[in-house]
Amino acid sequence: MAKGSLSVFFSMIIAMVMTLILTMAECVRLYELHSFSQEYTDMAVESAFSEYNPYLWSNYKILAIDLGYGTESIGSGILESKTVDYCKYNASIDGGFNYARLSPQGCNAKYALLTDNQGQGVVILGEKAAMDEMASQVIDGIKGQIDAINNIEKVEVEKKADAGKSTLEKAKKDQEDKKHKAATDNNPETNPADYEEPGSVEDNPLDAFSRIRESFSRGILGTVTKEDGISDASVKLGTLPSHRTLKQGTLSVSSGGDVVEKALFIDYLMTNYSYYCKDLKHDGLKYELEYIIAGKESDAQSLATVVEEILLLREAANFTTIMKNEAMKAEAMAIAEVLAGFTMNPAIVEAVKYAIIAAWAYVESTLDIRLLLSGGKVPLIKNLDQWTSDVWHLSSVGDVNFKAKDSKTGVSYKQYLMSFLSLNTNETLAIRACDVMEDALMQTEDYKNVRMDNMAFAADFSIDYSGEEMFLSMLTPQEESGYYFTKTKCISY
Repeated sequence: MAKGSLSVFFSMIIAMVMTLILTMAECVRLYELHSFSQEYTDMAVESAFSEYNPYLWSNYKILAIDLGYGTESIGSGILESKTVDYCKYNASIDGGFNYARLSPQGCNAKYALLTDNQGQGVVILGEKAAMDEMASQVIDGIKGQIDAINNIEKVEVEKKADAGKSTLEKAKKDQEDKKHKAATDNNPETNPADYEEPGSVEDNPLDAFSRIRESFSRGILGTVTKEDGISDASVKLGTLPSHRTLKQGTLSVSSGGDVVEKALFIDYLMTNYSYYCKDLKHDGLKYELEYIIAGKESDAQSLATVVEEILLLREAANFTTIMKNEAMKAEAMAIAEVLAGFTMNPAIVEAVKYAIIAAWAYVESTLDIRLLLSGGKVPLIKNLDQWTSDVWHLSSVGDVNFKAKDSKTGVSYKQYLMSFLSLNTNETLAIRACDVMEDALMQTEDYKNVRMDNMAFAADFSIDYSGEEMFLSMLTPQEESGYYFTKTKCISY
């Protein structure tokens, strides 16, 4: 039998070569450990974030995770546990493909809530939802519409009407006092017949104004629309995000807040939230945009607040129309001369004229509101052909079915809502949008425990892994050898 031998020198060479090979193999394996662990992290985090709340997405186009997963649990505990479970599944030989023998050890997640910074999450997600459907020219169009409405010069129409009516009433009383004095003072030079009786018209515009405004004070909605069609839904304001102390996330996220983003957010709200002329069949409040603008505890109260704001704008616009039209001013002056001519005082006649103009603008505005709430359009500033009411017969507008003339190129109720939204800050709009969404969720059986300040839309994950040495352990076995490292993943909807 042949015998072999191995020199000491060759043995040393073989040992060094094997050490080099094993070290290189371990380096390759360590590289793969990092690669696999990042891949497991990415898959686990994306799997966890795929469990967004379906109700918010289908109804409001908002993607967010309920950190309580339908329970009253608060914070990221369940989310972290689920993420680790996904990692372990991906890292197991049976369920995944863990050829590197990695072991997930734990997870920590910093998260941003929808309600953080007064609802910045809703602003960010809303802008993204709108951006997917809007071109720049559409954004410019929205800004133009809003500016046109908001630039109408405000006029205190009702105060003008009240002031003129008070002046007329005082003049009548003074005239009556003088007449009475002339009849009782035994002065042959004074005669009650010397004092002219106040004139009258068949339908006094100032009286019509008082009656309509009084009906508004009893219930503005009953004056402009049929009350039996108004929603009776309501909320308890004290329980909503905008009125309670909110939980805070652990991750800071903010939006830019420029003019374009404002327009995008307004478009998002107009598209995904219901209002008086647009019923999206959401649970909870029916006039969601009106609530976002007014913040009242019932649909009726929010709608009434919005209607009052539109009325103020329409009063100013209609007052402007009359003041620019000589024929309309002449009609008002004719009535003023009948009502206040007995005073022989041009200043009083002029004051009554402006009161009649204000009353006329007010009544025409009532007709405008009725048209807007029925889905029609009203010009920003009317011309004579677009005018509806007759200053000599203002009492005829008492019928709720009597509306202004429709204009195909005018401004709709929706566009007035857009202008009111633009006057509020994004923070106010967003936190009230959270109110609306939470109220809707609470009306359902599946999501009644969900709270908006426990809904995450972005997170920064850190996942810990451990792995044992494989090739180097053949060279220098150690009881506590191995690798420990952390992988991170930031994700946001």
